[in-house]
Amino acid sequence: MLYNKALLQTFADKELLLRRYIFVIITLAFSLLNAVDYHTASGENVKPSVRDTLVYYHTNTDDQHWFGSDSWAVKFEFNEFYAGVDPLFFEAEGANIFIPGSSGSDPLTLKLCEDRYGQPLLHPDSLLFSQTLQASEIQYQDWNYIQFSNTITDTTLWLVVDYPTNSTEQFISASAVGGLQSYFLNNGYYYNMYSISYDSEFLFSLQGRFITEGTDLDLVSIDWEGEFLPGASIHPKFTVKNNSDIPVSGSYIIPLLEDPSGEIDLVYTADSTTCHQIALPILNANELYVFDVSDSLMYRLPDAASQYKFESELFCITDSLTQNNSIEDEFQIYVELLENLMIENAVQLNSSSSNNIWSAQSSVLDTCIIVNYFADLNDEPFFNDDSCARFHYYDLLGFPATIVGGSEKLLGYTSGYSTQLIELYNSAIQNNTFISNDTCYAYYNEQGNVGFYYELENAETILFDDFINDLTMRVGVIENVENEPGIPADTNIPVFTYLIAEVDADQFLESLTISDTVLFNMNDDYTTITGDTDNCEVVFWLQNDETKEIFHVNKFPFTEFQPGLVSMDEDEIPNTDHAMVIFPNPCKTNDVMHISFSLSNTIQSAELRIYNIKGQLVRTMIKEPVSQNTSFIWNGKNNVNKTVSSGIYLMQIKAKVNGKEYNFHKKSLLIR
Repeated sequence: MLYNKALLQTFADKELLLRRYIFVIITLAFSLLNAVDYHTASGENVKPSVRDTLVYYHTNTDDQHWFGSDSWAVKFEFNEFYAGVDPLFFEAEGANIFIPGSSGSDPLTLKLCEDRYGQPLLHPDSLLFSQTLQASEIQYQDWNYIQFSNTITDTTLWLVVDYPTNSTEQFISASAVGGLQSYFLNNGYYYNMYSISYDSEFLFSLQGRFITEGTDLDLVSIDWEGEFLPGASIHPKFTVKNNSDIPVSGSYIIPLLEDPSGEIDLVYTADSTTCHQIALPILNANELYVFDVSDSLMYRLPDAASQYKFESELFCITDSLTQNNSIEDEFQIYVELLENLMIENAVQLNSSSSNNIWSAQSSVLDTCIIVNYFADLNDEPFFNDDSCARFHYYDLLGFPATIVGGSEKLLGYTSGYSTQLIELYNSAIQNNTFISNDTCYAYYNEQGNVGFYYELENAETILFDDFINDLTMRVGVIENVENEPGIPADTNIPVFTYLIAEVDADQFLESLTISDTVLFNMNDDYTTITGDTDNCEVVFWLQNDETKEIFHVNKFPFTEFQPGLVSMDEDEIPNTDHAMVIFPNPCKTNDVMHISFSLSNTIQSAELRIYNIKGQLVRTMIKEPVSQNTSFIWNGKNNVNKTVSSGIYLMQIKAKVNGKEYNFHKKSLLIR
């Protein structure tokens, strides 16, 4: 086939141009990253005590402390707050700024500005408002409220804070979310945080009200009274604001609580009759109300563990802005304790910060499964594509980082890392889960083919279908590496090496268990760092891909794999359900268990091996010669004639047919 030389040259020129563009973009990103930096903060909730029509983009959590610029800004675009309402004006009365750090020596100047082509209009003659707080006037580690001299109304406003920052005591606080509305000044231009790949919104808020025709009621929040336990009673508490200049009557709230089985009635405490709506009294102009109905109304929760969804909507025939009239809430009651905690690190070799993280974790954590991801190409031979994929799964932007339980992040290493890690660990390890038990085992053959079987059991918790559809079961390989270049001496580093499988957990839609056999080759599918697969373990975990929360994690060492017939072609795996029958299963009290087995060919010999859930051999029985059918009887005793305890047992039959040996296996449950 002939190619046009001019066309090839065009492609080459375009590729060179593209590379130059990429280089320029990367150079720009690095130059901007050098302009600002951050410390990881406490992550604590710092929400103001009373929400009085505040608008903001952060999450009320103090996640990051930024420094490196002298001016910081948030762009408030009010037309984006409520879909379908355009234009939407906001009447700003004041600003809330959270200032971290324990002290400072520089003043803070707050400016309110109009928008001009995506930048704040900062000309002194154009400022809408400006006020300076001296260092002695600033409330550190707290909210600073600054009231404007007069109300200011617009569809877009910039809140600019001129505050010199440094790496020791003067910071700007931010939540680890979004980043589209927060900006920092660099060389005379305000750059968007998201544009430099940081999900970070500053803790700046505007206080005031949206301007609408007619009345505007706001269902501000929903809180709960009572214990969230099976069979307990809980009571909703509503906060409502009348943003109008006139009193409003005839309003009411319709609440809806449901579990996966259906709607749960809100009932009157006195006689258990159903309450379909909660009538509100006259709401005075510009007043905030808290309606606590705990003495008169309640939800009686079902006796079973379950997930719950709550929706409440505020109705008023004269309300002209209904987009702020509804609130949704979710909660769950799980009764099983989380046994293991998964801690994931995005780290680098030859890094003092990574070394400090490993040191901190080894000294304070002993009941968790730690996995390290090396997502930097320079970290050969620790780097691999699967580590890089997990790094991006968490939207991480730099090294190092620690993820606790899938949903809590510690970004970077600071002097307070150990304290924060312990706090997150102690909080997460007390969480409950709906997984009550897991079973796993693995077989391998001479070619290195492995069949890894797992089974997770739900503790009869009722789950929503959409929640189940977001669950993924992941199976991977970690290698325990020690005394290798780039890591501290005598420090064991569990390195994520290979993602075997990602399996949807939709079996939970029809059953209380999920199970699967995943296949991989321990010699060809990945490369070991130490060259020894005995250092490897299978790690399997159940994770929600929306919230990132990990509900169960466990691991199984390669050294406990059992030899047997394993094919890499799933169609060639024997169907054990037809070949092997166990009755009764479960086996209760003093019954004996019958294990029968049949093949279409004549069986020369058969050996039954019975393993407990830990993979320990408890009983062996042999029969030969046999025909096409054979059976074993197990009385629940081990090889030394002692009665075994209740639990799950794996029945493995080794059958010799025409000189070849085949393995078949099936689970059984023994109940004493």
